Amino acid sequence: MPTNSAPPKGQPKSRLHRFSIGQKVRMKSTVGLSLRGETIFRILATLPIRDGSPQYRIRTEGETYERVTTEDNLEDARG
Repeated sequence: MPTNSAPPKGQPKSRLHRFSIGQKVRMKSTVGLSLRGETIFRILATLPIRDGSPQYRIRTEGETYERVTTEDNLEDARG
């Protein structure tokens, strides 16, 4: 019996998240944010797609709050 990895009829194909929970990332644009130097964030959770880009909940050490950003504003911290 053949297997089909496509989503069931009527459901859109969703784009997978590029980053995984626990991964370290940098924000490409920090305009309007009060960040010092090059700040490294850790992915805390993956969120639904918004405006065609997957979203993430992120936080940097020392902060007591979380941020939400889209994948197109993140890059891998390893370069």
